[in-house]
Amino acid sequence: MITESAVAQWDLELDDLFLTIGHRFGRVELRRRMRDYVRGLLAPVARKNSWQLAEQAGHSTPDGLQHLLPGSKWEPGVEEHRNENRR
Repeated sequence: MITESAVAQWDLELDDLFLTIGHRFGRVELRRRMRDYVRGLLAPVARKNSWQLAEQAGHSTPDGLQHLLPGSKWEPGVEEHRNENRR
């Protein structure tokens, strides 16, 4: 059984994660969408589609979440190269 203290601890750890990776999202709106998206994926939502995730997050439409991933610029491998250069 999942306890309330475990849920509270997970919530704190998610907040730490969002603070750690938030700088990768250029605007505060994108950071909030990322947070809502991840929380929606972890929530007890029956179907994990944009409408249900948006509803879970309190959004009136799924537009923001639908454009989060395809609208983002990703550079796979960049972080690995940066980390290798620091060694």
